[in-house]
Amino acid sequence: MGHSIPQDTFVSSGASVKASLLFMQKFTTKEKADFDKKKVAAKAEVLAKHTAAIEKETVRLNAEIEAAKKTRDAKLRKKAQDELRTFQREMEERVQIESRILLKERFPYPVFLYDADKVGISSTGEAEQNELFPNPSQPPGTEGKTCLDLYRTFRQDPKAFLERGA
Repeated sequence: MGHSIPQDTFVSSGASVKASLLFMQKFTTKEKADFDKKKVAAKAEVLAKHTAAIEKETVRLNAEIEAAKKTRDAKLRKKAQDELRTFQREMEERVQIESRILLKERFPYPVFLYDADKVGISSTGEAEQNELFPNPSQPPGTEGKTCLDLYRTFRQDPKAFLERGA
């Protein structure tokens, strides 16, 4: 859950920055298993897509390295070795990026965002209304739904929560 708090919240402490709070929650065992399964599948799929090209270029560069060794051309050998390392690094990065993109499509993970106006402390350091959690000093207009209440609703059914724009 991401939560933006008013910029003047920490003014009494000498800070004048816009701050946010980030609440993270561990996956359930079921979510973790689903994520891991989809992550492995995405990487395998992307790797399979690039395997032929990777093998072809690796064979070509290894052949250049061997030819340079036979002719004792250290400069050409080093150039081919550097090119092979660069190619391998670039392909690893490409597979990783494409796998992440595929994983994001297959494992959507909704994020709860909430923008608060009243967080329990004023810019002068005085106590004020608080809309973050149930308490006796909630601001009008919250209708008993605090940030925590909305987050819990979101966790139970994020799709329904987003569809109705709560």
